[in-house]
Amino acid sequence: MNRRSKMGLFDMFLGKKEVPLDQARSDGNKAKMREIFDKNVESGADYKLVYAYSEDVRGANFAVLRTVSYKYRSFIVGYRESDLSLAFLEVSPDLNQSGEVHIYRPNEVKKTNFIKMVGSYYLQYGSAIKKEFFNFFVPETIGDIVNLDWYDEETFTYVDQRNEHSGWVAFWGRFCR
Repeated sequence: MNRRSKMGLFDMFLGKKEVPLDQARSDGNKAKMREIFDKNVESGADYKLVYAYSEDVRGANFAVLRTVSYKYRSFIVGYRESDLSLAFLEVSPDLNQSGEVHIYRPNEVKKTNFIKMVGSYYLQYGSAIKKEFFNFFVPETIGDIVNLDWYDEETFTYVDQRNEHSGWVAFWGRFCR
């Protein structure tokens, strides 16, 4: 079974559970995202924004035991059509802290991809000697977040992006060319 969903055997045929949307909460978080992004990114108002998260999987093998751990990171992703800039700003899920901004343009990226089956975007950058990569997810609806088996409010930002998602998908297609 796909570990990205809370679907039981019968739910696989019925689809994911519909989650009621708290529009005021989502809109409040979008406003906070805009404020944080504009404060941390030069010409931040020129960017359109979406929320994204990444999943870092780490494993360790011991003689008899194998452990796997997951670390989730939240990002405000800004994208600008005029020069196809893509800006990642790491934030805490409660949007009270932010980190360093990383900006990418198509000529600085080695490879991009989108894996529809799991909704994962892939970005590879760096030199030929030191390749770095980054997988991230841009959820469309609040259900795409809340229906995750490991969802809790301290791990993900509560934001519904059904209005912004199609603009993001169109931009990603141009960025990948």
